[in-house]
Amino acid sequence: MKRIAFYIAFFALLVAAFCIGASAQIYEGRALDEVYIHNNSHASEGYRETIELAAYYDVQYQLDTETGVLRIFCGETNPQKMLPYADGDWVPWTKYYLRPYIKTVIIEEGILSVGMFSFYQCENLETVYLPSSLLRVDQTSFYECPKLTKIHYAGNESDFGKYVEFQDKRNSYTGGAVERKAIDLVSFGESVTVHCKNQDGETFRTYKVGGFSAGESFHIVPPTMEGLTYVGKKSEINGVFAVAEAREYVFEYICPHVYEQKEELQFCSQFCIYCGCCDPEYEDEHAWSVKKDVPRGLFRDGELKKTCMVCGLERRQRDFAYIWTIGMIASVAVIGTAVFCAIFFPVRKKIRIKRLTW
Repeated sequence: MKRIAFYIAFFALLVAAFCIGASAQIYEGRALDEVYIHNNSHASEGYRETIELAAYYDVQYQLDTETGVLRIFCGETNPQKMLPYADGDWVPWTKYYLRPYIKTVIIEEGILSVGMFSFYQCENLETVYLPSSLLRVDQTSFYECPKLTKIHYAGNESDFGKYVEFQDKRNSYTGGAVERKAIDLVSFGESVTVHCKNQDGETFRTYKVGGFSAGESFHIVPPTMEGLTYVGKKSEINGVFAVAEAREYVFEYICPHVYEQKEELQFCSQFCIYCGCCDPEYEDEHAWSVKKDVPRGLFRDGELKKTCMVCGLERRQRDFAYIWTIGMIASVAVIGTAVFCAIFFPVRKKIRIKRLTW
């Protein structure tokens, strides 16, 4: 009987694990409900501008139902505003079957605004990360989010007050019996910069997660991207800010590299449809403008950042200081010497003993 009970329990665990794994999905696409917009193309004149904008809209979203992380991005080279959603039905991730999954929202660099009703009634939303590129937060953006307690801004407080128009200043946050304003939840502090690189070492996506104070913990998971295979060593990054210092992390991916012509008039526009890198055959045809060039030194990392003035392609390269290379070589030499001594001297001793016995 015990054995039968064990097998039944084991089978039940397998079924539960399978159901949990099967239920985890990735929802992604353009950050608007195109069906809703097309069905309402006969709307009043007030919506015509938004409908025309939607035709050129390139803001993307990705929701992982397993981790509860919603990412909104467009790329630093193609900055865009989020649509001012005049209706909650325009927002693809606030559908009734998706909304409960959202726990963390990461709005990446390049996004210029947060549209109205973007996170309306996201009842499980707890944390929001705003990029330093942000210029405006529309009213009712965080309306009826009872669990929202933190809005992290990647820039500093001075930049926030100077450049960000935070319209969501009414009592748009309801947490139990006490109502608070969304703007009162914004925190400032240190930022974590994340670079996504392909197998050629090219940075094709960079974003910041920020607004941390000293002693505050942060949690970062690598984004899932169509066509790319994540090969990084860490499935997540956890840390605590102890002092004010810049932190950068790299997520590594393998990309199959499928190149297509982006625009016919641009001679340097053969880009990978997955990671956006340029065809190496066109590397010399870009009109590069160097934005940052720090030479590599003994204790200083080398850094090169350049942008093509024609197609907007960015190139970032970072070389570690020579001290790291010297340290690695010295470590390998010490370990090799230790292994050699551990093998050589005992063997030599045995040979001497064997000779003396003869």
